[in-house]
Amino acid sequence: MGGYGYGTPNLMPVQPTPASAGYDTAQKAWAQPVNTASDVEALRKAMKGMGCDEKALIRVLTQPQYSNPWAMAQLVRDYDSRFLRSLEDDVRSETRGDFETALLAILRGPLRHDVHVLTRALDRLGTDEEALMDVLLDRSNADLRAIAAEYRRVNNNRDLLTAIRDDLSSDDALFRLYSMVLSATRAEDAAPVLPHEIDQKVTELQRATEGTIGANAVAVAQIFASSNAAQLRAVADAYQTKYHRSLQEVIEKEFRGDMEDALLRMLMASRDRAASDAQRLREALIKKKETLFVNRLVSLYWDGPRLQAAKDAYRKKFHCTLAKDVKDALKGDLEDFALALIREK
Repeated sequence: MGGYGYGTPNLMPVQPTPASAGYDTAQKAWAQPVNTASDVEALRKAMKGMGCDEKALIRVLTQPQYSNPWAMAQLVRDYDSRFLRSLEDDVRSETRGDFETALLAILRGPLRHDVHVLTRALDRLGTDEEALMDVLLDRSNADLRAIAAEYRRVNNNRDLLTAIRDDLSSDDALFRLYSMVLSATRAEDAAPVLPHEIDQKVTELQRATEGTIGANAVAVAQIFASSNAAQLRAVADAYQTKYHRSLQEVIEKEFRGDMEDALLRMLMASRDRAASDAQRLREALIKKKETLFVNRLVSLYWDGPRLQAAKDAYRKKFHCTLAKDVKDALKGDLEDFALALIREK
């Protein structure tokens, strides 16, 4: 289904959506080497001897040249090679709390950090659903395949979907949604929006929700998981036109809990990804969930245009800057680090 129109297997395949920066090792061939010599020395100096120069760590690690994941990976390798020690271990030894969490998140790069977040989300009493949704929903097929492969590599050949099933239950509607997502068969971004397919999906959605007693969560999940953003946006518009109710209202009426949250998140991202990103940053700040905020901000950091769009949407939606809310919600080194990531003071 990923490269074809929904229900139309005879269509020619469309161009696959490229993997995000840091998710495909082939990208390294185009990554320009960086002169890290002075930076690795500055990092070692900041952590050598008594105390730690946190400001120096922030200054070096948030330089624009290291916003490319492959350049950051080179910096880590060059430090480890130059001093025969681990940069990540040194940061763990010299920093604490959410600031340590933030530094390690950026040092891992986007793919390794996604897997770290998933591992922690599934290796605890009760699944961290917010973390699972952050990593797995609204991702390209290429990114999902990379995440699943890296999770297996890091976790002793353990399958990611098996780990999720063990935490949830194979009968859980949310597990079924994740299984569809991890099949990496979502329509590629370039797949067309075909009116007859949109109408078919709208009819199926109505039958699976308002048209039956007890929503058919699997049928709804299938439509959401198989549609690209443009298709899902078209479905929402067509549903409003045909049934004079918003798809958001239908989901809020028919679903509860994590399944409702997942579907609403997918719907909102399809309609306005920047506003969705801004909303998730705001929620983490307001709820004082520093680790959640760090994970969300760092994931945006690797995509400069997307981060800028989120900042613009934040100002428009909440009538203040992201930087202002960061200053109000965070303190100390973590505040300085977050402001450096978003290029604000």
